[in-house]
Amino acid sequence: MTQTVPTRHPQTEPGSGLARQISKMAISKFIARQSAKPNGLFGRLIFGRLLNRANTSVNQLVYDSLAHDAKSRLLEIGFGGGDLLFRIARSLSGGRVDGVDVSAEMLANARGKVSRMGLEDTVKLQLGSVDSLPFSEATFDCACSVHTIYFWPDLIAGLRELARVIKPGGRLVLGFSSGTALIEDGYTDRGFRAYSRQQLADACLACGFVADGLATTGRKRGGRIYVYSGTRKCD
Repeated sequence: MTQTVPTRHPQTEPGSGLARQISKMAISKFIARQSAKPNGLFGRLIFGRLLNRANTSVNQLVYDSLAHDAKSRLLEIGFGGGDLLFRIARSLSGGRVDGVDVSAEMLANARGKVSRMGLEDTVKLQLGSVDSLPFSEATFDCACSVHTIYFWPDLIAGLRELARVIKPGGRLVLGFSSGTALIEDGYTDRGFRAYSRQQLADACLACGFVADGLATTGRKRGGRIYVYSGTRKCD
């Protein structure tokens, strides 16, 4: 007599749930590393586009909060896929926007777009970090950054550098996810630093900025995204 052996569906194999969990964790860590510093082919060809798509609403809030004019000198820290950077550039006539990013891949992508759009006189880009900015004191009317404060080597050092390069009376605008949401989603286990809106406002105040606005928008995974805006105190 021929014996029939039951066929197991792959999803019911012992340990398959654990395998999926490990795979999901590996992907999450990879995305977290890319968020901190996009690199490699994935960073250059794909991740910048993902950033632009994911950050559309917060980029618009940050842009609106800058309240700059066409002749302003602005700075973006961590321009990533370039959505906010080029929104700003298109609004300028006689002004200029500088961008600093830690990722060579994002820098190469953005420089290519600057060349294709003929914006060499309007957009200037450099590789660098917020805690050591290659600019003179009181250079900028406004500075901004979206979803980067989690990766700064030191929040206070970064804010002090921004206070140094922003003119007295100039504006600082920062977009960031709520610390509670980052903790609940497990991002703090993957290298993100979480800050509440009060922690950020207090840190900015200690470094020379007075808060004058806080806009919010929702996150797809729940929680809030905050947009802090502050004015550089006059010395």
